[in-house]
Amino acid sequence: MTTVADCGPTGGGMTHPDPHSHADERSSRRATWHAARVTAQDALRAAPRDHLGPAARRHGYKGSPPNWRKSSPAGDWAVVNVQSSSFSSAEHLRCVVNLAFAPEPWLRWEAAKLGAGLPKSVAESLGLYRARLHPEGAPEGADGWWDVTRDETASVAVADMVAQLDRAGWPVLERMFSRDAMLSRLHGGDLGMMKRSNFGVFFARAEALMLMDAGPSDALESKLDYALSNVMSSQRDHAERFDAWVRAQAAKA
Repeated sequence: MTTVADCGPTGGGMTHPDPHSHADERSSRRATWHAARVTAQDALRAAPRDHLGPAARRHGYKGSPPNWRKSSPAGDWAVVNVQSSSFSSAEHLRCVVNLAFAPEPWLRWEAAKLGAGLPKSVAESLGLYRARLHPEGAPEGADGWWDVTRDETASVAVADMVAQLDRAGWPVLERMFSRDAMLSRLHGGDLGMMKRSNFGVFFARAEALMLMDAGPSDALESKLDYALSNVMSSQRDHAERFDAWVRAQAAKA
């Protein structure tokens, strides 16, 4: 601790704490804490911008961290999102890659259901298909997240994110821009986090949405009948509204 001599009339040479030294120490501690606090956050912004962003653009996506989006002339949207855990600390961030695909008929229904216009920029949460990518080596079925503490770990994490996107991200989303491929995925009962085995009515409605623009058909009738016949009684009003809306869309096709 810095001291200063007491040069008063006693000349006793007493020393007293310099009040400015405490301020300097507090300022130093704040600066150190601030640097630690922003390091992981800055690293997570910089590494995706510098490495994931160019990869996204090569695949036709636009945006900046944490979201990149691609749309089709038909109005379908694919979204890649890097999500940070709300439980991350200043020095340690955990993150995961979310994938979403929202076909235009699904978005049209969502807009009608909410009584609002179609969004100009689709959020990952609006996806019909939603999935997550995890770090290399994460146990099957485990919700593994990448760990970021500084520039080096951010670069390593984002390099693995790009590798996982190359393997199971970009190509999976790209195939869903095809209506036939989207229907095949629905027939297979796989919407990423949602499986038909647990969400039969939801899948029937999704297939109905993908079929309605081709006009009335036996296939559409089958899906609508299943969705209406198997809905819970508490959701009957919503189910009937959906059924009527899809039939009206099919009649206009």
